[in-house]
Amino acid sequence: MKQNVRQQLFRKLKKENCFWSYDVSKMKSISDEALIEHVMLYLDIDDIDKLFSLFGYKKVKRVWLDRVAPQGEMFRPFNILYAWYYFGAKRPEAYVKSIETRHINRLMAA
Repeated sequence: MKQNVRQQLFRKLKKENCFWSYDVSKMKSISDEALIEHVMLYLDIDDIDKLFSLFGYKKVKRVWLDRVAPQGEMFRPFNILYAWYYFGAKRPEAYVKSIETRHINRLMAA
């Protein structure tokens, strides 16, 4: 069942042309992290809900923190919604801003 849901999400991402920077003809699947990232960035709430049953809260949150939330201004409204709706942030705007700032600071220190 879980593999079926994973494949459904992957097919939906391909159909929506979310892999514009990939050679789709060679793609049979993608990593869990890339799947979670792309679903959170490009699909809807119902699809995001499926991620939690597929991968669990901790893994989805880790990918969101590492790969989705730091993406900045363009995705900030989505990230504020996710911080509040999925991750229970009491001050979602400040929480997302702190994640972005930490990410920038890590990049500058490297």
